[in-house]
Amino acid sequence: MPCNVYQTIKHIGVSKQKILAVVQDTLLHVGKKNNEVSVHCIGKQKIQTLNRVFRGIDRPTDVLSFPTEALFDTEDQTDSGDLFLCPEYITKQAKRFGTSYKEEFFRMLIHGVLHLEGYDHEKKSDAKKMFTVQEQLLVTALKKK
Repeated sequence: MPCNVYQTIKHIGVSKQKILAVVQDTLLHVGKKNNEVSVHCIGKQKIQTLNRVFRGIDRPTDVLSFPTEALFDTEDQTDSGDLFLCPEYITKQAKRFGTSYKEEFFRMLIHGVLHLEGYDHEKKSDAKKMFTVQEQLLVTALKKK
């Protein structure tokens, strides 16, 4: 399972190895262990621009998911897509929710991968399923060193 981690900011706050492990565990859980994911850790201005351009929301956010199949009509079922995370926003969000940065970062990472694999939270039943899986995977991620 190839996973590439890119950063345009100085500090992510968690190791790239841990990011790779969390992505791998999430993909394994959803039965896509051979899929590829690219994780981009970017600044507040860049994520705000992406949010405005692709979602019509002109403010920063925690994570954006871009599934490959949604962008391209492709037969390549192993490229799940790209995730963009904003550590600066996640830091503020963690404080607001009273949780650690590491926990919130991994929660958003898992959340993004689940979106790449077709999970969503538009309907109440879908949200319950997605958030249950997300929180189960988060517990596992936080236990591993």
